[in-house]
Amino acid sequence: MCEHDATTARIFDMPPYFFFYVMGAVFALSLFILLLLKYNYSIPRYTKIFILSAIGLLIGARMFGFLSGLYIALANNETITIDTFLNTGIVFYGGMLGFLFSFLLICKIWDKEIDYRVMDIAAVCVPLFHFWGRLGCFFSGCCFGIETDSLFSVLYITRLEGAVLRFPVQLIEASLNIVIFVVLMGLLFKQKLKEHLLMVYLFMYAIIRFVLEFFRGDLHRGVWNGVSLSQVVSVVILISCTLIIVQKTRRKTYEVN
Repeated sequence: MCEHDATTARIFDMPPYFFFYVMGAVFALSLFILLLLKYNYSIPRYTKIFILSAIGLLIGARMFGFLSGLYIALANNETITIDTFLNTGIVFYGGMLGFLFSFLLICKIWDKEIDYRVMDIAAVCVPLFHFWGRLGCFFSGCCFGIETDSLFSVLYITRLEGAVLRFPVQLIEASLNIVIFVVLMGLLFKQKLKEHLLMVYLFMYAIIRFVLEFFRGDLHRGVWNGVSLSQVVSVVILISCTLIIVQKTRRKTYEVN
C-alpha cells in the first residue's frame, strides 16, 4: 500500500493540477505539429486552429460543470439557484467535446469543408493530453476513487475527506488513455479506419469512462440513483457513434448496389 498527501503536493513549487495540464498541452501540441509535418499539412494553419480550439475546451469544461451542478440539485431535490451553477468545477467530458466541436467548427469556417484526416491527427492527441490531466487529478486530490482496503488501495489524503484508503481510479484512467493513444497511433500509421479515428476514440473512451465511474468516490461530480452525469454522456456518445456507423454502412451498401 502506498500513501499520497494531496494537501501538500507541489511539483517545482507549482500546483500539480497546473503542472500536469501544462505538460499535457505541450506534449499534445508537439505531437500534433509532428504529425502535421509527417502528413504534409500546413503547420501554421492547423496549429492556430488547435490553439484556438482550447477556448472551446475551457467553455465546454465549465458548461459541463454547470450541468453537473444542475444534475446534483435535481438528484437531491434541491432548489435551483445561481449557486447551483457557480459552486461547481470543470469536467473533462465537456472540455473534450468543446475542443473537438471547436476544431470541427473552425475547420468548417476556414476551409468550407472538414478534412477528417486532420481530425484523425487531432483525435490521437486527445488521450495523450488526458493522460497527463489524470495524473494531475491524482496528485491534486480530485476525481478520487471509492473507499477500499484492497491490494490496490492508496492511503489518499485530501482536504475534504481526510486520510482514506481509496482505489486509484485516476491512475487507472491515465493508463487506459495511454492504451487508447497507442491504438490510435497504430491505426493512423497503418492507414486503417481513415477519417474515422475520432469516432474510434469517442467509442473507446465512452466505454472506459462508463465503467470507471463505478469506481469513482467523488460524489460532487453528480450522481443520481447510482448513475453519474458522465455515464449519461457516455451512453449518449455510444448511441450516437453506433447510429453514425449504421448510417454510413447503409450508405456504403447502397452505393455498391
